[in-house]
Amino acid sequence: MPADVSLDPSTPAAPTGTTPNAARTLGVWPGLATTLAIIVVSISVILGVRPVSDPSPWLHLKVGAFLINGSRFGLPDPWAPFATRTYIPTEWLPAIIGQETYQAFGLPGIAWLRCAGILGLLSALVWSARRSTDTVTAVLVAFVALVGAYNGLTERPQLVGLVFLAIAVGAWWRTALDLLPRWWLVPMTWLWASSHGLWIVGIAVGGVCIAGLLLDRRLDRAATTRLLAIPICSLVVAGLTPLGPRLLLSPFAVGRNTSEFVGEWQSTSVHDPFAVVTLAMFGLVILSWVRLGRRPPWWQIGFLLTGVAATLATTRTIAVGAVIAAPLLAQEIQLYRGRPVLRPTRRSRSAWAALILMALVAAAPLSAARAQSPTAVPMRLTPQLSAIPSGTVVLAEGDVSGWLFWSEPGVRPVLDPRIEIYSPAHIRAFVSTMAAGPGWRQFVTRTGARYALVLTGSPIATALVERAGWSQLGKDAGYVLLRAP
Repeated sequence: MPADVSLDPSTPAAPTGTTPNAARTLGVWPGLATTLAIIVVSISVILGVRPVSDPSPWLHLKVGAFLINGSRFGLPDPWAPFATRTYIPTEWLPAIIGQETYQAFGLPGIAWLRCAGILGLLSALVWSARRSTDTVTAVLVAFVALVGAYNGLTERPQLVGLVFLAIAVGAWWRTALDLLPRWWLVPMTWLWASSHGLWIVGIAVGGVCIAGLLLDRRLDRAATTRLLAIPICSLVVAGLTPLGPRLLLSPFAVGRNTSEFVGEWQSTSVHDPFAVVTLAMFGLVILSWVRLGRRPPWWQIGFLLTGVAATLATTRTIAVGAVIAAPLLAQEIQLYRGRPVLRPTRRSRSAWAALILMALVAAAPLSAARAQSPTAVPMRLTPQLSAIPSGTVVLAEGDVSGWLFWSEPGVRPVLDPRIEIYSPAHIRAFVSTMAAGPGWRQFVTRTGARYALVLTGSPIATALVERAGWSQLGKDAGYVLLRAP
């Protein structure tokens, strides 16, 4: 548990003889920090134990089982007949942990892992903010950041990446204050690089911090060398994971296709509520800078610009902006209040750890009660899907193809969530086909698809039934299963 996370009130105690009202005026309300922490942690648990609903976990479970059995990816791909690139399992560690958990506890275990990730992110955000503010403000700001990062609070390894990112932001914030290198960031990057691609953002945050400190003229040559060694060594250890140096180029391989074809990698919409929350956090920071009439150090300006850029870049990276915004907003609130920050005690740190532990224990039966069955997947079509001969090509909607991989290992979807392994031409043809656009018949013929699992009422479902004579085998969860004549 991070050392600065506590349930202490972080304002000086009221003078002897003051009344309770006077104590509140001074900012000391006994039990406020504890009460607030219990409320926020409870809400986090509720968010965490909901049924499995994201389309990604199914693919990760299949990848985890594949790797545990000693298999390796190559070309031809073991599952995708139309892949043109070798799949690099960059999230192999959480995939293996997830599969082992699923084997032991089923879907409730996956929901519990998600809850543990959310509580871990909350703790990391509080720790990141706690260096510059009191506990009450840190918990409040962390909760707001958690709301901004809501799109990342899923069963995906991205949640693990956000936890590591919050720790990295907090570590570099402390380094900017005391100029001490945090060498433990290097081994942490190895774990991070084995879990999710956000590790490269952690290195970028370190570079922004060092550049800002140089602009602030706070570093001499020796200090610069020491601090630069951390991102450099982190980059080296990222290339020493079991995937080897090819991991260093994987973010570019993924980006080629995702930025064009995946909705969450498109530019952020101004109507996205979580983007609005995150940008409001940055807006309050800028407003505080103006109202207090102070020029912030360059490294904080760099953090703000990085966070805003991440928030505006894509829907998927809004969560990155929210994580970076947390310590900035926490500091400005504390400065505006004009109160000193006190170091937490060992007792209060233990209290926070105990609270998180109790939440994790409580999450186990809650997950068992709420997450036995998944949502947003056509479970009732399992008998019909099981009757499909092994090796049959299926035209499957992108979001459900991962579940199809997991539930029916013998079928071969024309496209799956590992979008980086397909050629752009194949993906464009798939997108056009799902819209029943020009060339959809040729695409179906060329791929040899004999079944289709697509959205009910979608253009391709209508076209296959009305114009190609496909028959309907069943419906569930908004999907329809069709068979060629």
